Amino acid sequence: MSPIKNTGRLLAHSAIATALLLPTMLYAADQITLRYAVWDRNQLPAEQEIAKRFEKENPNIKIAIELTPSAQYFVKLDSAAAGGVAPDIFWINMPYFVQYAKNGIMQPLTPYISGSSVKLNDVVASSVKAYQYDGQQMAIPRDVDSIAVWYNKKLFDQAGVSYPTSDWNWNDLKTKAAALKTGLKGSAFPLVMDLSIDGQDSYMNLLFQNGNHIVPKDGQPTDIANDKSIWVYQQLQSMMKDGLMPSAQQMSEVKTENIFQSNRAAMVYAGSWLAAPFANNPLINDHIGVVMMPKIERQSGVAHSLAFAMSANSTHKQEAWKYIEFMSTEASQTELAKVVIPANKVAAKAWAAEIKKVDVTPYIDTLNVTEAYPIAGTNTPKWQNMWIASLKKIFMGADAKPEMDKSVKKIERIMEQ
Repeated sequence: MSPIKNTGRLLAHSAIATALLLPTMLYAADQITLRYAVWDRNQLPAEQEIAKRFEKENPNIKIAIELTPSAQYFVKLDSAAAGGVAPDIFWINMPYFVQYAKNGIMQPLTPYISGSSVKLNDVVASSVKAYQYDGQQMAIPRDVDSIAVWYNKKLFDQAGVSYPTSDWNWNDLKTKAAALKTGLKGSAFPLVMDLSIDGQDSYMNLLFQNGNHIVPKDGQPTDIANDKSIWVYQQLQSMMKDGLMPSAQQMSEVKTENIFQSNRAAMVYAGSWLAAPFANNPLINDHIGVVMMPKIERQSGVAHSLAFAMSANSTHKQEAWKYIEFMSTEASQTELAKVVIPANKVAAKAWAAEIKKVDVTPYIDTLNVTEAYPIAGTNTPKWQNMWIASLKKIFMGADAKPEMDKSVKKIERIMEQ
């Protein structure tokens, strides 16, 4: 065979090989990776399953989930955003939302929502509103937490007290707590609630139920020091003093959920994140129930949501939105229902169905009357910490009104920044 013919054959083979490889080369060139930042290891399996399904439908997009412990999450995200290398998609919570929205870290999503499959009417309304800024929807609610009251049937029976129902009020709770104190004779606490942190599963709910809003609203200043709020603080003080609740010092030394799960509390205010642990605990799940929180002036409560946010600096905004849209579908939200209440109201019912031993629908029912977790200004954690410091003194015995009068003006200034 002549060298010329051999060369021609080699060129022909090369052309065929190139033609066969071309789709693969183009596919590789189109392949992109979306970085997605989260902080809860317990929810990682659900996130991985959703990512797997998305990648199967969109083979040119890879989802790289970046897990950071919650204590370091916003420190890391702040640094990444400052350096222009924030993840394409990230979890945002309500306390940090305004800071991130105001500083231009988040991409407004309203233009993407129009014409998409995302239907905000299907999402818990208070959560949707909480993630709006300057007329734009800045993030899509992912999940939602609510608060309810659990009770121990054995302890109620032992004390000869009737079980609570979801139509009860604050006076009913106090009456039952007093009867439990008498009937239990010191063997268990009538009621426990966590007063040591931000109040999401305790005093914030009482303030909402007594007609307040915590943050400035309709041009009015914060109401955390008005008569209705002082009444709430004093109610909690008197219940501790009367032995209807452990002291603030006692509650700071042990988790309230541990007290309840060891049959040492007849009632506990608890977030929905504790529903599965309670219902799956064989030490208590055959003699516990859960009801909506008692109303005071009205039925209300705190609802907090995490949300999906897109980085304003993402170089793959269309693809990032495609994944946010996918995570917001009812199917994806139902996957999340294995570990958390989804923000989608239909999928939220699947969360209750996942918990077999106890009827936890009071958590879902509560979402119909909740207000969003209170945020104000660009530094919610800062004013919250000041408020918590004052409340710590009050719950340890300080006079509520003078203590709040001392701190409320400083708190207001930070809320307005």
